[in-house]
Amino acid sequence: MVKPLSIAPVPNVGPIDGPAGIRVRMYRVGFGDFFLLSLKSGGGDVAHVLIDCGVHAKPTSSIDDAIAQLALDTGGKLALIVMTHRHADHISGFASGRDIFGDFEVERVWMPWFENRQDAQATRIQAGITALAGHLGMALAARSVPGDAQYLDMVGNITGALSVAGRSSNEIALDTLHSGFAGGKAKVDYLKAGGNPQLPKALDGIGMTARILGPPVDPALVSQMDGRNHQYLAQLAAGADVSPSQPFPDQFAVEADTYDASGLGRDYVTAVEKAIADAQPDVVRAMTIQADNTINNQSLVILFEFNGKKLLFAGDAQWGNWQGFLFGGALGSPGHTELTEEAKAVLGSIDFYKVGHHGSTNATPIDALEAMREGFVAMCSTAVDAYGSVDNESEVPRAPLMAALDKKTGGKLARSDQAPVGDKVTFDAPLDAAFTMPTGMLFIDYQL
Repeated sequence: MVKPLSIAPVPNVGPIDGPAGIRVRMYRVGFGDFFLLSLKSGGGDVAHVLIDCGVHAKPTSSIDDAIAQLALDTGGKLALIVMTHRHADHISGFASGRDIFGDFEVERVWMPWFENRQDAQATRIQAGITALAGHLGMALAARSVPGDAQYLDMVGNITGALSVAGRSSNEIALDTLHSGFAGGKAKVDYLKAGGNPQLPKALDGIGMTARILGPPVDPALVSQMDGRNHQYLAQLAAGADVSPSQPFPDQFAVEADTYDASGLGRDYVTAVEKAIADAQPDVVRAMTIQADNTINNQSLVILFEFNGKKLLFAGDAQWGNWQGFLFGGALGSPGHTELTEEAKAVLGSIDFYKVGHHGSTNATPIDALEAMREGFVAMCSTAVDAYGSVDNESEVPRAPLMAALDKKTGGKLARSDQAPVGDKVTFDAPLDAAFTMPTGMLFIDYQL
């Protein structure tokens, strides 16, 4: 267990002194996103945008300290809060820190259209995924299969931990975002790709603009995670059996001790059983991954522009979400076979990229990264070994993607786990000179 940091917040730390008057602050909380975008006008006025506030896996016990620091950084005033999507690792801070947030003055809140409680389709989708996650959680807990822990974590990311009076932390966080700020005065907007967001007066007045690139409205795109068939989610929704499939009819089944495998070695039966198990999909795990990824694909994807600088925040958007922007629709369908001129223009001009889905390979498509201009700056909130592995490498962040990002940015890639927790650094690599860490821990800054 990580010992709580209890860092005393430092007032007025890290001035906004970049030539464009932009500071991006990435808080170190573990596996979760917590970003503050601060903009300074020519007249010295400063407006703040909070983009997500949560942690789930690999918590560093620092989120309370980070929220306290946020209150000082902003004076308890936020022009805009962006909730990219409802996963715990992006919203849990709005539950654990709801008392502090209750005193914040917030002008507007942006959420994806899936969170509109007056939209019957959105309400049905979210209720279905939540119910599905509950079913999967019970199935996983009941069977006690080794290796299921990370899949239970995925379920918890969708539902949130149980909190007060049987309500989940995600429910409390969502209530905070909908109506839990000072005076209940924050205006809430539910956005989709191509929509025209209404900017808070504090941002509009200093010349900031924003474009909404995702999520799409088309359910067929939202359901596409990485190009593979989305069949398991449909099976469970139809009430299918959640046990692993049986490769042979029952008449061929016998007890292992009835078969003499002495001539084949004493470990032969065990090896065969393992080979069969490894050769078939685990339905529960596959459906858990799909349910988890569906929430990721609901992410708001926003291109901010201020004083000539462009910043892309992609939440945890995955393949289907990206396709709508990159190709104008499902890749391969008529008229959607290559990057649009708009996508090329946007990606070829970005100055900053918040790396999607903590550095997961399914959230920054090769097409997108190749179209980004050389030398942009990237920040990635992540933690190693939070979710599984591929080829004995941490799946998130994925090493080949991080290497490609490092090359494309010319080394100007910062990871949240480069910031120390107490006297420990999880990812022990020096920060590029483009970044600063004013307190030596808790957050990393980039100035534009």
